[in-house]
Amino acid sequence: MCGFATRDGCGRQPPEKEKPNDAVLFDLLTDWTAGRAPPVFVERVYDFLSCGEPPRKADCIFVLAGKEERKTYGIGLWNTLWAPELILSVGRFEWRRFSALGLPGDGGLRRLVDETPPAARHFFVSFGAEGARAVLIEKGVYGTLSEARALAAVLESRPVRSVMVVSTAIHLRRVALAFRRQCRASGLQLSFIPVPEELSSIRREALAQSPEARREVWREFLILLGYCVAFP
Repeated sequence: MCGFATRDGCGRQPPEKEKPNDAVLFDLLTDWTAGRAPPVFVERVYDFLSCGEPPRKADCIFVLAGKEERKTYGIGLWNTLWAPELILSVGRFEWRRFSALGLPGDGGLRRLVDETPPAARHFFVSFGAEGARAVLIEKGVYGTLSEARALAAVLESRPVRSVMVVSTAIHLRRVALAFRRQCRASGLQLSFIPVPEELSSIRREALAQSPEARREVWREFLILLGYCVAFP
C-alpha cells in the first residue's frame, strides 16, 4: 500500500528517462547560442574561424564594413605605406561616423547618401593617387559576398594585382571563402589580415569571462556553415 502520493502514485519517484539525442542536441545549441558553451570549445571554434595572416605589401588595402576597429586598423596600414590605395566598405549607418576617421575628404560620400534610399545604402570609398572617390555598390542577401563581388567588379579594369583584405579575426574564414570565390577569375592575390587582438572587441583571452563574446563566435560559426551550404 502506498504511504503517500507521488508522481507515480506509489511513494517513490519514477526513474528519470534519458533524453533523446535530438533533445540533447537542442539543449547544447540553446546553451551555445546563449553564450554558455564551454570556454575551451569556444576557443577552438575561435581558432578555426581566425585564419588570418600578418600584413604584407600589396597594391590595395580593402576594409570590410562593420566594426569601427576594422577601419581604424586599415587606415593605419595605409598611412604606414603598406599599400598605395585604400578602399573602405561603408555600410548603411556607418557614413555618420566617416568624418571622424581623419581621412582626406569623403570622395562625394555625403552626396551619394542624400541621393540613395536608406535600404540601398552601401558604398565603397577609395583613396589613392587620384584622390578620394565614393561609389554606390549593390547590396545582396549575403553581405560579405556582395562586398567581394563589388570589389572584383571595381578592380576589374584597374592595374591592381594584390589586395590585403582586413576584417575582425573570427570573420576571416567566411571572408576568405567569399572573396576567393568571387575573385577566382581575376587572378588577384588575396591576403586576409585580422584586426590585432589589442584593438579588437572580440578577444580570445576574454572568451572565458564574456558570454557576449562567446555568442559572437558561435553566431559567426553558424553563418559560416550557411555560406558553406549555399556556396559549396
